[in-house]
Amino acid sequence: MFPYPFSYFSSIFSPRKMFDNRKKMNLWQHLFTTLFLVALLVIPTSLQALTLETYPLEQFVEGVYEPLTEQIVEDMGQHIILEDGQLTYTGNGNWEQVTFGDTVSASSSFSYQFTKEQLIIRKGSDILSELTYDGMTASDFTSRERLTAAISKNWYQSNRAIVGLAITFVSLVILASNLLFILLGASFFLFLTKKSRLFHFERFSDCYNFSLNCLGLPTILACLVGLFGQPVTTLLTLQNILFVLCLLWVFFKTRFREQDQI
Repeated sequence: MFPYPFSYFSSIFSPRKMFDNRKKMNLWQHLFTTLFLVALLVIPTSLQALTLETYPLEQFVEGVYEPLTEQIVEDMGQHIILEDGQLTYTGNGNWEQVTFGDTVSASSSFSYQFTKEQLIIRKGSDILSELTYDGMTASDFTSRERLTAAISKNWYQSNRAIVGLAITFVSLVILASNLLFILLGASFFLFLTKKSRLFHFERFSDCYNFSLNCLGLPTILACLVGLFGQPVTTLLTLQNILFVLCLLWVFFKTRFREQDQI
């Protein structure tokens, strides 16, 4: 028998080994293997976060774009001049939540101050972000969709590391919660069969070990699919479906019984 962790990898490709090796790991090995499976799925998400060029600001701050109405953006599209990273507003628009130059909005909600060299986004008196106009052009002010997309891109480029870590952390929480749910759920239902003579599960740790064995191959396959840019929801769905299919595969091959008692 191979030492851990090689023993685990030798147990995830054969239905007979998945079942027979259900007693091979101790508590610390259970914990390490669980963390390893979570990490496998986080890897694709982390790589995707590194390759992002933009991310919607409204995903982090709900309602942040509400002040930028179609009417206001249409007016800006007609009166904004943007050259060499400096903005000039030639119109006469006067709005509570969108101001120009040195004028600061008195709104208690979200507000936008388009100064000559930067855009300041506030919530009440608190500054949420200060963005330069780098990469923006006057054409970005011709529609609300283009303007919000340009602001999101500049915001993401200014906060790339923090946003990337936030995306990875949220994905980690979702993936870990899902994995623990299916692991503990499957282990619990398998443990309920211990009083039956039809199946040979005796301890909860054996059921958990067996579930880890069955989850190994589905998690590896989900990780490989994630490397091709699939979202977290797709990875979760694929992992869960393959896990159920793996349980069924082991059941039809072993009947959850020792080989000499089938």
